[in-house]
Amino acid sequence: MKYLRTGMGLFFLLFASQSYAQTPSQVPSVQLSATFPEPGEGFDKILLLPGGNTCYLHFDKKQGIVASLYDAKRAPLATEAVKGQLWDASGLNDTEIDGIFAINDQVVIFLQQLVKYKPNLYRLILDGSTGKLVKEDKLGELPTVLHRDVAVQDNFASHDFHVSLDAGTGYYAVAAFAGGELQRKESPAERVQISHYGPDHQLIRQRYFTVAENDYPYLAYLDMLVSGGDKIYLATAALNNSRKSSKDTSALVALSVWGKGENNFNHTLLPYTTNFTDLHASLQYVSGTNTLQALITTANNQTAKAPVPAAYINYLDAGTLALNSYTALHSDKITAFAQEKMKYTSPYNGQPQALIAHADGSSTILMESMSIFASTGSNSWNKMHTNLNDIGVTELDARGREQSGYGLVKMQVANGTYEPLYFQRRKKGQWIFRNRIQVLNTTPYLSYDYLPTAKATYIIFNDYLAYLDQGGTFTDKKPMRYLTEANTVCYRCTPTGQERLFLFGTPETFKGYYCMLGASDFDEKKGTYATLMITRKGEEKKACVAWVKL
Repeated sequence: MKYLRTGMGLFFLLFASQSYAQTPSQVPSVQLSATFPEPGEGFDKILLLPGGNTCYLHFDKKQGIVASLYDAKRAPLATEAVKGQLWDASGLNDTEIDGIFAINDQVVIFLQQLVKYKPNLYRLILDGSTGKLVKEDKLGELPTVLHRDVAVQDNFASHDFHVSLDAGTGYYAVAAFAGGELQRKESPAERVQISHYGPDHQLIRQRYFTVAENDYPYLAYLDMLVSGGDKIYLATAALNNSRKSSKDTSALVALSVWGKGENNFNHTLLPYTTNFTDLHASLQYVSGTNTLQALITTANNQTAKAPVPAAYINYLDAGTLALNSYTALHSDKITAFAQEKMKYTSPYNGQPQALIAHADGSSTILMESMSIFASTGSNSWNKMHTNLNDIGVTELDARGREQSGYGLVKMQVANGTYEPLYFQRRKKGQWIFRNRIQVLNTTPYLSYDYLPTAKATYIIFNDYLAYLDQGGTFTDKKPMRYLTEANTVCYRCTPTGQERLFLFGTPETFKGYYCMLGASDFDEKKGTYATLMITRKGEEKKACVAWVKL
């Protein structure tokens, strides 16, 4: 397929494929705010508050945090510039955001900054109607970052704060991991602390966490799950950096639970994960079956001389953490679809990006083809890049067996490296300043959003429009690396197929629309998706908040 630059050629390309023909009734309704300049460097996040208001946050290194509020009818309510007393609003370039959540109809921001080389975690609570700062707290401080890092099997001992929210109840937990090389007076048993908070932001309980400090003095954080005021689940990689033989266990996954009224954590070790490298995990609780699901990925499962990437889905009793079963994750159904519809000649090799558990114990795994490469030349500002290519969606039954799957064509290039299960971090609003050169800061526009509703599932992403038609071949495609020619595309997915549509109108040769996916929020119960939309007309760009009713 050739790149068609003429208006007529582009028009033909958009509607040539019958598989993706649309009728106007299938296009969701959209409301737009008044336009404003395209956001520059910094970070942006939209929150749909339970009471109906919408909060749009822009983190600016000069103004601090700018909060814009809209009411349930999408009319402007207030705009407030937030600057606190405890944290440095001018230090945005060196600030890490560990979570942005809607709790009790308030906007709650967890951000981390270095103070004399020591990570400090701050909690900011904003009023959900005015955007004004209600309360500001320092929740913790870690030892200096100047101590040497510890890495075992490409698993780094965590030296960081992590926050997890139970969105249904408003309870949340903060995990403080100290992970540098152990100092003479330090005890491995007092290097990780878990704090449990209620929806009123009051501390309920606090306890040090360790798996087996003598055998595994270092821990790598993988994931944390809060179940109301009753339980906190934690997934870690237990690390030992002093093994004497390659057969000794130096790393393995530990799953832990801290129940209400219990003094200690209960642990389950997963022996099959022994010496797995570059581990990642996602935890999901299924109330209908009282089951904990744990999806674990590794860059090398040690089954061959060459590295073998793999993923495993585990099913445990949510009360005792007894392992009921586990199985390797397969994507044969996606491969069959890709070979039939997407001209694949080899298996689909996407990596898991998210685990979505359902009430009956079944689950959906979201996948994405990812590969890391280095650019050549001495003038490259950032030499490491990640290909974020074709989408895969697989449906599993309650025992982890693949029931169905499909794929969608996508081709993007991200600056920097991306890791598996990136979605769960983006959903929490986690962010670090990846690029100080604005034209390269495409991070929040890449990957995709998966939006399930009662009648259909919608998948949204930005791409070069001329290369989205599935009749082409891989060599015909041009990856989306910059935003100058990007357009937002949406697929409406049902058991009968995938249909392409354009949420904001059909793009033209010199006019298009793209979305900041990293700023988006989705209320599944109301079927409302809110995102930051950029309109491009020639060289002119304007932004607005877009509410999409799916």
